[in-house]
Amino acid sequence: MTQRIDVKGSQRYPLFLGASIGELGGYLEERFGTRGHYLIITNTLVADYYADKLMGDLKQFRTELITVPDSEEEKSLNRISKLTEQALRCRADRDTMVLALGGGVIGDLAGFFASIFMRGIRYIHIPTTLLSQVDSSIGGKVAVNHPAGKNLLGAFYPPQAVWTDFSTLDTLPWDEIQNGLAETIKHALVSDPDLFDFIENHTGEIKCADREVMKELAIRSLSVKVKIVSEDEKEKGQRMLLNLGHSFGHALETDESYKGVTHGQGVSIGIVAAASLACSRGLITDMQLERIVNLLLKMELPITIEARDPQILLNYMAADKKNKAGSKVLVLPVGIGKSSVTSDCTDGEIIKAWEKVLK
Repeated sequence: MTQRIDVKGSQRYPLFLGASIGELGGYLEERFGTRGHYLIITNTLVADYYADKLMGDLKQFRTELITVPDSEEEKSLNRISKLTEQALRCRADRDTMVLALGGGVIGDLAGFFASIFMRGIRYIHIPTTLLSQVDSSIGGKVAVNHPAGKNLLGAFYPPQAVWTDFSTLDTLPWDEIQNGLAETIKHALVSDPDLFDFIENHTGEIKCADREVMKELAIRSLSVKVKIVSEDEKEKGQRMLLNLGHSFGHALETDESYKGVTHGQGVSIGIVAAASLACSRGLITDMQLERIVNLLLKMELPITIEARDPQILLNYMAADKKNKAGSKVLVLPVGIGKSSVTSDCTDGEIIKAWEKVLK
């Protein structure tokens, strides 16, 4: 049964959970009419699984398919330029709607393209990974990367809808599940101690990708984000809490030129660094830090990374979008299920936090 949750903000939009990719056409016809031009943007891997199913369901519309390589490196202005050329060859115009079929990279890339093509056209997220279903498809953030930092070029641009088919999780390899689990653990640390307990108590089922457990995990996780972004769409206050682990993680991704560390791996290591800093400040106990680390290890997520210059990583953090007035803004856990935003961490404290996770 399909469940609907409305995400509030400058533009309210529906989030459909448990909706089949093969039933999207009916929704589009009912909401937008029988005439329409749809531009599916996806990557080559996802296209092999779901493009034919989606295209077949949209046969009553004029529909085009554009595929890009499956890589974080595709989140670039160079790819945006190529998408523009391809869209124009498909005779896209201001009435065209983009269908972002894929994970976080595709959602960010296709969403950002939609936000600037002809000064903005409509788009719908069709998230196919755990990471995108619980996190990146919700909240209207779209962006591409820059050599100086992750997601530095972007916008707040809400979709028309998010169409989530949980059956796509069945085709995900374990490393893709892990990417989403890092964000789910983050959601639990930010705002839901019961979710943290749920993950601890169902590690076996999660690692076996039990469909019912995964569905409940996804719904409970994304509910945290829906609540927060509905109250703070433009990240002026509470939404900043969702960046727990990201200031450290994005620095690692930038240092690897978006080729080595995955987003989930970066967030996992970043959570440990942030939690270590929080522990040194007395915000969490040694026992709570150990509990956080143990859960990440149970999910086979990394808690350390090969040694590198922490000063270079600190410099990458200086370009973080969350920083204000020259101060580095960090999110630190305050127990299990609560976090806080701080801007008074010294560079020395941050360096020590890095040293905790550098082998």
